[in-house]
Amino acid sequence: MNDDVRKRNVLIIAEGFEEKPYIDKILSFPNINKELYNFNEPINVKGNGNIPARYQYEIQRGFYDIVLVFCDADKGSDQFLSLVNKIGDMFFYNKEHGIKVFMFVNPVTLQIVLSHFGEVKLSKVSKKDNAEMVEKHTGIKNYDAKKEQIKEIIDKIHFSSMVAFKNRIRGLSSNFEDVPSSNFITFLERFESDDAGWIDEIKLLMK
Repeated sequence: MNDDVRKRNVLIIAEGFEEKPYIDKILSFPNINKELYNFNEPINVKGNGNIPARYQYEIQRGFYDIVLVFCDADKGSDQFLSLVNKIGDMFFYNKEHGIKVFMFVNPVTLQIVLSHFGEVKLSKVSKKDNAEMVEKHTGIKNYDAKKEQIKEIIDKIHFSSMVAFKNRIRGLSSNFEDVPSSNFITFLERFESDDAGWIDEIKLLMK
């Protein structure tokens, strides 16, 4: 990186106990451009209802070049749409642009977590309904997002899976109304790139 290129401070607000360790693992990999981006410790807000207040707090601190949200789209639920609109109303000139700071996975984060191990297309939200797919791809039985189960899955994710993983999630729709869908590949490729212009483009849309 050229000396005249400013390093960007990035904060990711994670919805919960699955999202936080997963994004920690992804940001630890060598494909992430740590010369251009300073990724601060992601924050687990322990539920999407806590996202707006924490987002507002972190924006008002003025420390970060961009604050992002990583959460489930829950099959495009009213709760998810309300969350996106709330962020849009508070911080964007056009509330529809609120989605631009969301890294979403529909129906749930397990969709991309399991994509490190094989081709997966989840359609259910509940952990019980997805437990069979977790066991199939990771060997972990009766998955219900216990702390030790989450750690076991994350520990099985290795950098060597990234090429196949990216190919799998690249095939997902990026429309949050579709099941399954995710825009995670867009942000992952941004984090790998030498161009932080996407941050400036989003900030131009913000109040």
